[in-house]
Amino acid sequence: MDMFVSMSVFKRVAELGGFSAAARETGLSQSTISKHVAALEQRLGTKLLNRSTRQLNLSETGQEYYKHCIRILDDIAESESTIGRGQSQPTGTLRITTPVMFGRLFIAPMLWEFLEIYPDINIELIMDDHYVDLIKEGMDLAIRAGRQLSDSTLVARKLGHCPEQVLVASPDYLAKHGEPKTPADLKHHNCLIHSLLTPSNEWKFSGPKGKENVRVHSRFISNNRDTINTAALAGMGIALTFLWPNSAYIQRGQLKAVLTDYVPDSMDIYAIYPERRFVPQKVRSLIEHLNHCFSSSKQFRTMVEDAIP
Repeated sequence: MDMFVSMSVFKRVAELGGFSAAARETGLSQSTISKHVAALEQRLGTKLLNRSTRQLNLSETGQEYYKHCIRILDDIAESESTIGRGQSQPTGTLRITTPVMFGRLFIAPMLWEFLEIYPDINIELIMDDHYVDLIKEGMDLAIRAGRQLSDSTLVARKLGHCPEQVLVASPDYLAKHGEPKTPADLKHHNCLIHSLLTPSNEWKFSGPKGKENVRVHSRFISNNRDTINTAALAGMGIALTFLWPNSAYIQRGQLKAVLTDYVPDSMDIYAIYPERRFVPQKVRSLIEHLNHCFSSSKQFRTMVEDAIP
């Protein structure tokens, strides 16, 4: 058997957690998948997987070999892309994941120009408000805001800051519960919490007295910003959200900005990708494009405003 094919098969078995899942993805039979892994184990003289009737896990040796597989297979792909085929332009499919609202408003508009610049690249954009395991799901890149990176197998590159944020509530809510005058007043309000922020219940501001942090309370928490905005429009509480997609609601009087003398702390935006010796050219090209878009505030704002209905 071709060793590099076997390594590729083993890599996906490890990432997907089983032979059947790898078989479905690759189109190979489970017996063929098993033969590839067995061939590697025989060649190396060690067990790579611990199998039971209910689960499959990497052995200690398998964990180490898996890391080598990633580096070796990435090196091969990089060589074929830049040397073997004599290509100066990146090619292939990029699988990207990003939160739903953030991706729809801020990331997707940046991809249209990228696809024009690189006609040999295809993009699969997966928008999901749950934390996506990049390696298990076979993702090339994640674009995330405000999350601290704790996984040592991943690399994070800062792209810029999140767009302006604002505290908003409906006039009905404020009529019933009063309008906060300072961040400390938020302790007495129902605050609509975005569960993916870290920590989710601590809001930070810069105001006339400097930095102020407040721990807020909520009867409604969601991992989706669109849903939080809908809750604010329905009079459910005060939301910390992006300004641009809500500016029309504010102008029409459906929402009111509160605590306008206090600026919510901005969140950093990161490009996150699996650790590897050589980052594929297609990934590098996209990161550079996104970094340019975020650094050009005028261009960024124009793209975003065009995307807002």
